[in-house]
Amino acid sequence: MQQLKSFLDTVLETNQIPFDIRHQYGREQAVRNPIGVSGYRSLSGFLSLCGQWMDLYWPCYAYSADMQLFFDCFMQHPFAQVFGYGAQGGVVDHAVAANLYNDFVACLRTEAVRRGIRKTLADARANLRDQADSVGRYLTELTSQHKGLTPVRVDLNYQQDAFDASDAMVRGSWAASNEGIWMQVPSCLPMNLGRPETRARIDTAVAMAHRDSFFGNRRGADRHLFERMVGHVCKLEQGGRSGANHFHCVFLIDPRGLTDAHVQALKFGLGDRWRRVTGGQGMMFDCHDEGYRRSIESHVPWVLDRLDGANAAHVAAFIGYVVGYFTKDDGQAVRVKPTLKAQTLTKGR
Repeated sequence: MQQLKSFLDTVLETNQIPFDIRHQYGREQAVRNPIGVSGYRSLSGFLSLCGQWMDLYWPCYAYSADMQLFFDCFMQHPFAQVFGYGAQGGVVDHAVAANLYNDFVACLRTEAVRRGIRKTLADARANLRDQADSVGRYLTELTSQHKGLTPVRVDLNYQQDAFDASDAMVRGSWAASNEGIWMQVPSCLPMNLGRPETRARIDTAVAMAHRDSFFGNRRGADRHLFERMVGHVCKLEQGGRSGANHFHCVFLIDPRGLTDAHVQALKFGLGDRWRRVTGGQGMMFDCHDEGYRRSIESHVPWVLDRLDGANAAHVAAFIGYVVGYFTKDDGQAVRVKPTLKAQTLTKGR
């Protein structure tokens, strides 16, 4: 996912042409062109990966505009004939493949202009600003209504390896028939250490269903976990080397009558609830961990201590931290959703 994003950024933000096709000794030679623009990778290095990226295509899901552009163009362009089951075919002459690749990149740029991709992506970035405004107003209202709150900041994520087939994300791919009909096929790429990956790490529909289960049915056996919760903010992102799904969460607890031990017990209870609603696949990282806190305090102030309504500077710093962290534009935004309007940011009680 990260490599595809880097490829698309380079295609859409530069005029780089991957290969210079030269005629030497009666035949064509493909020579890599220099990068030319600082901060972007050479497009020539992505050629062999284009077929593998089709493994990321699930027709019923809503993709970011640039990713949908890639899939649509790839499935219609002769460049796709270079690949079989996600690997570059060895029978295709390198110069022929390079020529087709150059044309494919040009096709992406032309179609991006026709579709108005640049404006669509700009609108998506503007949505982050809208999220920031919304979270800021929400937290300002909460902290004005409750003069003392305890933030509980955790990350909810998943184990990498699936327990069994029902939890597994078996990698699929695509192939085209001689008639140009595209069909889903098993991927030829090996699994990580021979074990399938937990589906919820990849499939946002499953991850969002887990989130909804976590925040739903608060009147059952876990009602004590939510009785003191006056609000929360939760954001789904995709990050890390594998681009795995994970949730950043902050829960705001009314601490009246609670000791630090009580708050700690609530935190562990929330982690156990996450484990149960995910069928044992979920894990929780405590962002109040001393080691993590020391790493944070080395470059930014720590703001996750109990809030004092009389300390306006601390409250403002806390709100600024949550707004900045939960609505940041750092390449971890979800680019594949089950539906176009599926919400990655939720807040409420």
